[in-house]
Amino acid sequence: MNRRDFLRTAGGAAGGASAVAAGAGTAAAQEGGGGSVQPVWPSYVSDANNGSYEDLRGQSEVTVQVGPDGNFSFAPTKIWIESGTTVVFEFVSPGHNVKPTEQPDGGSLDGTEGGQFATIAEGETYEATLETGGMYTYNCAPHEGQGMKGAIAVGEDVETEEVGGGGQTPLNPEHMGVPFHPHYVGISTIVMMVVSLLFTFFLLKYGESPNAKGGNN
Repeated sequence: MNRRDFLRTAGGAAGGASAVAAGAGTAAAQEGGGGSVQPVWPSYVSDANNGSYEDLRGQSEVTVQVGPDGNFSFAPTKIWIESGTTVVFEFVSPGHNVKPTEQPDGGSLDGTEGGQFATIAEGETYEATLETGGMYTYNCAPHEGQGMKGAIAVGEDVETEEVGGGGQTPLNPEHMGVPFHPHYVGISTIVMMVVSLLFTFFLLKYGESPNAKGGNN
């Protein structure tokens, strides 16, 4: 093998290893970048205080705190539940109520007749069992202007979207023909590059193979 062939071979090996490592690294990045699916929340709650969200599907009864820590908010502010779930509004501070604003046809947040329009005393609860799927929004009537709003998505037929993670599809490095951890790929690539450089250095310093024309013995 002459000097030119050796350099071509060494460079190709290092480049190939680098490509494998890059592919594995990309796969690993994508694997860690998957987002989560949430309901598409109405703009009505875009300025709601707190703004927290919880996926509470699979529970028969869930709790929403009204005025936690004396704040004008519901916590969680947005929840996703299954049809037939009972939502218990726990009033942890005084002077609040639960007033529906938007509801799907046939659905209602009215747990007691007219009860949601009157302020409810601290320590009391108000509950509603939501059978009809769809999107519900509500507020605390005295404090709607201060951002005391909330939303409830019921069932699987609500519009959803993927949030976070850049919308990339998770990939497994093994699917790309890399059956080992990407860190090991990077280490092996560095080792191969160092070995190639050392061989190249010694070849240029001490000459070519005796079988190559012009070699130094």
